[in-house]
Amino acid sequence: MSSTVGSVTITQRAPEKKGSSKGAEFRAVDPPPWASVSIIAIVVTSFSLAFYITPMYFTSRICGNGKGSPVCTSESVASAYGGLEGAIEVVKASGSPDYILACIPLFLAMILAEMVISVAAGLQCVGGRYDMSDTWSSLTAGTTQQMSVALIKAPLKLSLVPYSYIYYNYGLPSGLARMFPVEQPWVWVFGFVFTDFCYYWFHRLAHQVQIIWAGHSVHHSSEYYNLSTALRQSWWATLIGSVFYFPMALFLHPALYSGLDQANVAYQFWVHTCLIRRLGVLEWFFMTPSHHRVHHDRRVHKNFGGFLIVWDRLFGTFLDETEGLKHLDASPSSERLPQEEVMLFGTAAKVRSWTDVVLQLQFWQPIFDSIRHFRGFTGVFRAALVGPGFSTVTATRALLPPSSSAQRIRKRSDLPAAGKAYVLVHFLIAVLAGFVVLLFSSTPYPVRLLLGGCVLSSLYCQGLLLDAEGMKGVRVEAIKCCTFLLFCAAFLYSSEEANPYSELRTPLVVSMLKAGAGAQIGSLLFLLSNHGDFLPVSSR
Repeated sequence: MSSTVGSVTITQRAPEKKGSSKGAEFRAVDPPPWASVSIIAIVVTSFSLAFYITPMYFTSRICGNGKGSPVCTSESVASAYGGLEGAIEVVKASGSPDYILACIPLFLAMILAEMVISVAAGLQCVGGRYDMSDTWSSLTAGTTQQMSVALIKAPLKLSLVPYSYIYYNYGLPSGLARMFPVEQPWVWVFGFVFTDFCYYWFHRLAHQVQIIWAGHSVHHSSEYYNLSTALRQSWWATLIGSVFYFPMALFLHPALYSGLDQANVAYQFWVHTCLIRRLGVLEWFFMTPSHHRVHHDRRVHKNFGGFLIVWDRLFGTFLDETEGLKHLDASPSSERLPQEEVMLFGTAAKVRSWTDVVLQLQFWQPIFDSIRHFRGFTGVFRAALVGPGFSTVTATRALLPPSSSAQRIRKRSDLPAAGKAYVLVHFLIAVLAGFVVLLFSSTPYPVRLLLGGCVLSSLYCQGLLLDAEGMKGVRVEAIKCCTFLLFCAAFLYSSEEANPYSELRTPLVVSMLKAGAGAQIGSLLFLLSNHGDFLPVSSR
């Protein structure tokens, strides 16, 4: 049996005939019960902790009346209380609970826990395992996305300025917004459902419209499906996604919207796992790992809800993970037929380079090609508007186990272990620098912008090294190290007259630059003495 998605045809295994004895060909992938229970307990504990501590320690000020003048009701937006009570107090003070920021260390802890449990349980699901290069690419995409928020979206207030304008100029004057006071818990429940409804339509159109899919496809580009995949996010989707939430501005305060949007995104983290299979009656109402695994199959475009699956059931975009397996064998022995790993994760087009998660431009290629080979505006509009799920989101589909010829994992790094260790160390340094960009908003913007550029250039070089294409990655990495050293020398030792940013030479900045310069010298020495460790394994 074959199915066609866009221009890609995937051959699927034909259903078993009744009474077939080929059940032995099916490979069990269900994790042991203790593994599922363990990861569920860790997820529940982590989210409960984040929900409680966020209003006390992770908040930001949301000021403005839609006309440029700040309107804040208190000096501090942090609350002495946790949970919903504290969150209500924060929003009443025109502040927003920063749930995503609070969850970042917990996300990393949950990823580590899933790694350990997967190995201890001997997880048979190929797509649910961890690969160093793939995990690097997921965390790198998340770092890139968060820095785009910190350096572009937040300073320019790309979502809150238009949202606040609608709220203060239309929502409040019309009286609609006054019907939804932020101190009422039912307003939070309504707002959370409303947020998910808006997210459903953004997510659905992100699969149907190429110019949005060009960004969202970054999230789908991993051929593994684990908790690290949840952090594989797009800077472009982040910048334009807020447009779909503007209808909420007629009803809900900007600070409430900001907090609920973050809570909705944070919820979606835990559904990216193969350690949890089915959750009984919860499958009818909520987005679960089972439903979201279907969404990540490269052959279909289904199940677009964030928190609730009811939108997909209502609008005809739902597909159950076991729908295809129900018809594989009608014999009594089918009850003993083990669940096979049905999913083919990733995108129809194979990822070309590990650097793509840094630049995130690969899936813009159809649009660029239509402009470069211009044959009329019709072709350009079609390339920009017709995405891979344009006509398939409501089509009747059923997932069957792939044929033996289908490749589950098409992208692997041929970099030797020593080279991967080098990449891992530099990635940890880049993430540490990235946290400075994210957390220390009081740091002068030019310093944060410069540091963000250094982080992105380092991540790009790491991607080239993982590509392991001869000495290309080593040469670019060496150029990066030398460039950074020259910059550090010029910044630290130039005269005040020659350096327009000499006032930024604070003790903290000087210490960071000296430490960075030392790291680059060490890197250059390692590259010169161990360049053979960066050649592809296959060439040895």
